[in-house]
Amino acid sequence: MKTLKYNILLGAFIAVVAMSSCTKFDDMNKNPYALEDAPSYSYVHPIVFNTQYSLCSVFRSLTAHLMQYAVSTSSEVTSRIVGNYSVPEATDDDIWTNLYQRYGNAESMYVKSLTEDNPGSTGVALVLKSMLIEMITDTYGNVPFTEAGQISLPGAQLKYTTKYEDQREIYRGIVKMLEEANDCFNDPTAENISSIADRMYDGDIDKWQRFGNALYLRTLMRISLKVQEESNGIFVYDTTEGLSINVIDKIAELYSCFASGTGYYPMMRGRVDAASVSFNKYNVYEQTPFYTTTGGNWNAVCACETIVMRMLDTKEAVDKSGTTYHVYVPVSSGGHVPDPRYDAYWRKPLGVPNQMLGPAKSKFFEDHISASGNSLIGRMPNGETNSTITGEIYDVKNADHYNLYNFSEQLFLFAEAGARGWVASISGLGAYLDLFKKGITNSILEWNPHVTADSEEVIEFVNYIVNGEKFSGATFNSGNAVEAILTQKWVSLYFVGIESWCEYRRTGYPLLQTNGPAAENKNILPTRLRYPADEAYRNVEYFQEAVNGWLKGENNMTTDVWWADTQESRSIRLKGRQ
Repeated sequence: MKTLKYNILLGAFIAVVAMSSCTKFDDMNKNPYALEDAPSYSYVHPIVFNTQYSLCSVFRSLTAHLMQYAVSTSSEVTSRIVGNYSVPEATDDDIWTNLYQRYGNAESMYVKSLTEDNPGSTGVALVLKSMLIEMITDTYGNVPFTEAGQISLPGAQLKYTTKYEDQREIYRGIVKMLEEANDCFNDPTAENISSIADRMYDGDIDKWQRFGNALYLRTLMRISLKVQEESNGIFVYDTTEGLSINVIDKIAELYSCFASGTGYYPMMRGRVDAASVSFNKYNVYEQTPFYTTTGGNWNAVCACETIVMRMLDTKEAVDKSGTTYHVYVPVSSGGHVPDPRYDAYWRKPLGVPNQMLGPAKSKFFEDHISASGNSLIGRMPNGETNSTITGEIYDVKNADHYNLYNFSEQLFLFAEAGARGWVASISGLGAYLDLFKKGITNSILEWNPHVTADSEEVIEFVNYIVNGEKFSGATFNSGNAVEAILTQKWVSLYFVGIESWCEYRRTGYPLLQTNGPAAENKNILPTRLRYPADEAYRNVEYFQEAVNGWLKGENNMTTDVWWADTQESRSIRLKGRQ
């Protein structure tokens, strides 16, 4: 039996990997590799692994640059530099191509699960479907949803064009799926799925439900500001049945379940429940997307001064060309304890200013070379070089896992809800400050295996964030708590797909300068990615309908997606252009 299960899983895994050669939406929707004869649980690992594989690449090529974690070393005038908001067409295509493939398989899993009479497997499929379509719509805005992934299903008609749907409607579907997932998981007949086919949670549907509700919390917070503006917090998620929720009340209900450890919506209890996807550099099928990346290409991404200044104590300095930049101040020279995550993010404590013009960037790199001829600027760890701060070795390039969802994210979300006064039991400063501190501590422990919650450097750094770090010119207080929470959340979301970019568009935090000398896109940090170029001739009718409709005639990167189009978000983001 074990051999049979392993062969099913391996076949599923190879089938989904094989789809990486497919690049067009219609081909993906047809999906000739659909596993129609395999049990529904066989889809789980291929979907999860390949989703995270894609998101790791997306973070390094897109999110890291948009959100000022990283800067490209390229200074060529003709280069398409994401940090300058000049996004290549190939980057536009990444999420669309890869995640729609996974969504099609999640849809097939869902349909198959309905025939197996196991609500647990159906619940897992609904969690995967909701997660994938949310990432897709958060990237592009209005996208295919109801008909997406249908062609691969048994008996489906061959339809090669798919209508784009309004993002508000897509979020209705997401909320409905997550409510239905809880119904499935709470069904007394629900059973665990195969542990061999699920390497993230070993088939434990209790953990899948907790992950699904962490996603539900993310979803509710994502739409909260918009729904309050539009309808006083009431969100109708099923127009046919007239089913609705009060978004703020539902967030409070999720917190109640978290605090009590019981209830209809169980939440993640700790880092043990994080959605962690394993990689293995010794297995060709499970290596990271960076395993074969050459040293030169790996080092072409360097630390951005913005993130360095938040993680380390710095002071202004002037280089040989007269450019002002920031250098690290060690504890021995009066600096505060460095962020214990920094070594896991970067090898050296020097960042590059964002959005520099080509000649200035070239000069900056030339001026920051050690006496032995080595660059002084931080690069992502590759497991071969000690950090210059603590001497520890970390490895982002070939990590043994990356998280789809950190436990710390759940803590930061609840802390924000408390700071906004949405959850009565944590609306006091002391209550949400406690969640904030736990969020920082857990984020550190998610990245740094060399410390514990009781380590001196962890305690001192958390205390510094609360008592010494400045947010809009002041230390942590009730007036700037939301900014402080979201700024530290941004630090924590390193290598978590597109999530920090979504949070920036939702709230305007962290405060980022977006009008540097080389900035394009009207000095606006992209609000969405453009639809892939081939949609213009492969899905002509519906593509033009979307572009001429909500995008007002241009497939641009300046139109807000539905949930980001709020007065609060727009006003805060505007500060970065002033």
